[in-house]
Amino acid sequence: MRIHIPEHITEKEDVIKYVLENQYEIIALKKMETKIFVKSIDSMPKNAITTKAYTTTNKDTDSTIFRTIVGNTYNWMDNHDDAHFKGTFTKSISETDKIFFYHDHQHMTSAKVGKFDKVYEEEVSWSDYNINKAGTTISLLADAQIKQAYNPAIFEQYKDGEIDQHSVGMIYVQIQLCAQTKEDKKAQSAWDKYYPLLGNQDRADAKGYFFAVTEAKLKEISCVTQGSNELTPTRQLEPTKAVTPNIEPTIKVTPDFSKINF
Repeated sequence: MRIHIPEHITEKEDVIKYVLENQYEIIALKKMETKIFVKSIDSMPKNAITTKAYTTTNKDTDSTIFRTIVGNTYNWMDNHDDAHFKGTFTKSISETDKIFFYHDHQHMTSAKVGKFDKVYEEEVSWSDYNINKAGTTISLLADAQIKQAYNPAIFEQYKDGEIDQHSVGMIYVQIQLCAQTKEDKKAQSAWDKYYPLLGNQDRADAKGYFFAVTEAKLKEISCVTQGSNELTPTRQLEPTKAVTPNIEPTIKVTPDFSKINF
């Protein structure tokens, strides 16, 4: 859920004050709804996100293609002013039998894109996303089977490498306000704890606050035109290279019978 600041409140200090005064109501509202975000890609700038290639033993067919998608990346302040941290979906993944794969957060059987073979959290380097920060973060990954029969148009877009953004449908469980302030020691303490972990501290600096999400229930992952978290691409697949066996060349020798006495 995005925070709606009254239009007459424009100064950064006043915005922080408003968020501090209304933090419990804001958190309660966030917990009441499923978090989704879809926005036209034409209205947002393209980010220079790159991912390294990964080999796969799966072979695409005319009816099914196999991709690993990034549903969310932690330690990154998104357009909801949220940042997910280590363990956000760990409990939910272990307890949930089925996580759905939709397009555009349309919760309908006709909106299914495919199915997930595995959903998991994995440590990745910031450099894999072209982020100028040392060390690693954690991404929510899903090994997916994308079915042509479910949605031919989206199937072709994945096949052509045109879909590179995803978004989670989730319910908040544990969330707290982090803010640069002398008025709220708890919010300042949370800022001091989580701010150093952010890969986009400039966004937090501009706002002066963000919400740290440490636990949430994962319901679905959707392909979208632009997610609230930019670091949610489709991992590139690198074809398995054919290995040429190291065989000694066979030399054909033709004997010279003219030098042999019969």
